[in-house]
Amino acid sequence: MNAPPPFAEFPQEVCFTLDEVADLLFTVDVAVEKATRDTREHAVARRTQRLITSRLWPELGDLLKDDDGEEE
Repeated sequence: MNAPPPFAEFPQEVCFTLDEVADLLFTVDVAVEKATRDTREHAVARRTQRLITSRLWPELGDLLKDDDGEEE
């Protein structure tokens, strides 16, 4: 039996304005602060925080890697 086609497909790339990125990064920062360390939620939020930051500011992204001893 053939699988039905997907309801929607993600584009290969998306663009955000600086204001939108600021909102996204603020939200991720809150998630990192609120999540209990050494939990899956904290690890996911921290990885997302580093991803966004390293794409916007590569030199700051490198600092975040060293910030708490975590590696991507």
